[in-house]
Amino acid sequence: MNGSRWPVASRDDDFAPYLDGRPEASVALFWRFIALARASGPATYELQNGPVVLRGTRRIFSSVRVRDNGIVGHLVLPRLITDRRIRKAEKLTKTLTYHGYLATAPSDLDDEFAQWLTEARARMTFSSVSCSNCM
Repeated sequence: MNGSRWPVASRDDDFAPYLDGRPEASVALFWRFIALARASGPATYELQNGPVVLRGTRRIFSSVRVRDNGIVGHLVLPRLITDRRIRKAEKLTKTLTYHGYLATAPSDLDDEFAQWLTEARARMTFSSVSCSNCM
């Protein structure tokens, strides 16, 4: 199912290069994001140069990158969200909007953020078909 030119994470250890040398607080935010992503449903975790990109059966729906001050990334949603965590929002298509986010504290990855992630994943997936090696 992958079809990507990027390597795909098949176990937690595959994320190690993205976490090396990063502050413990940022690493904890990364793992919280991954837990929320896993709870949102099956996805392919592409290990790109810099970000970890989450792909549904149709297309990319989110990404995450570890920074010294937290995590950054994006969500692709069918609506515009206005929130302090959203640093940039722009239309991708008539029906999809790119949202760049920044999370610097555990409270930033709350139930509302989890709902956004679930909504983004649902929009980019034809069905519940998933990659068998996607954690």
